[in-house]
Amino acid sequence: MKNFRLGLGPMSTEIVNSIGAYATEHKCPLMIIASRNQVDADRGYVMTTAKLADQIKNFNREYLWLCRDHCGPYFLDAEKDLSPINAIKATKKTIAADIEAGFDLIHIDTSRIKEGYRVAEDLIKFCLDMNPNIKFEFGTEENVGIAAGVQKYKDDVSFASQFPNMEFVVAQTGSLVMEDRQVGTFDDAIVKDLVGIAESAGVKLKEHNADYLTMEQIQQRKFAGVHALNIAPQLGVIQTKLLKHYSIIHGAESEWSKFMEEVLDSNKWSKWIINGDNCKKVDIAGHYLFNHFSYKEITNHIGNDWQNILSTEIYKLINTYLENL
Repeated sequence: MKNFRLGLGPMSTEIVNSIGAYATEHKCPLMIIASRNQVDADRGYVMTTAKLADQIKNFNREYLWLCRDHCGPYFLDAEKDLSPINAIKATKKTIAADIEAGFDLIHIDTSRIKEGYRVAEDLIKFCLDMNPNIKFEFGTEENVGIAAGVQKYKDDVSFASQFPNMEFVVAQTGSLVMEDRQVGTFDDAIVKDLVGIAESAGVKLKEHNADYLTMEQIQQRKFAGVHALNIAPQLGVIQTKLLKHYSIIHGAESEWSKFMEEVLDSNKWSKWIINGDNCKKVDIAGHYLFNHFSYKEITNHIGNDWQNILSTEIYKLINTYLENL
């Protein structure tokens, strides 16, 4: 079985193309990890589930896992006011569309609802009823500190390992992304203990929030035994910064100003910001608006080279992670 070590967020259609092309050209296993807000059965600020599944048909699926990230009640902004029962139903709608579309792995995360293990068991059984071979990831990226999360991780592993096809259990390693940088910590000794807990139960430890790591920091994960990492926001930031740079080169400054204004008005940057200025806010939240007309106006100016320009930078990032993990 191929060793899938790196999960990448589908922040745009262009980034999905970059991920798929890299996996196919290099014959290198990669995971596309779609959040419910990005991609869902009938909505998504990037695309719908069916469109994502259709897009990756162009690539070698032997080296590409299509994965659902944080699949649980209240991980979709549109369901924040639903009752628990209806939020669970909405989650099952997401799962049903995923499995029908040929997803390979579902990350079950019930950290935002009471009786999380009970609800998780219900969702896992729902998945297995639809596809007995579907792979799973379990756990939450909620960061409460490494030491505080050791017992929680033991509990999560004990729960998750009773189900078939469980690939990963998410651990709190201390990593945390804010703005366009890594602000978390990493305790080698504790993470090695967490890896041991996972391996003793026959599952793998996955770290979320692993964006913006240096080569040395990635190697630190390797030596601690971390089995897999997820990165996502960094990909969107790369694309937004490139968009700004090439809008200037191709004389699309007025279109960039319009796009920048729309991003600021969206307030999507608020969950990521510490004290950054407007330029920083646009850098970290531009990806939420890549389907807007103002974005298309800029890329029309840049022309047919835009996909290759972006892919070059995404390839560099993937190389950095895979060469050091």
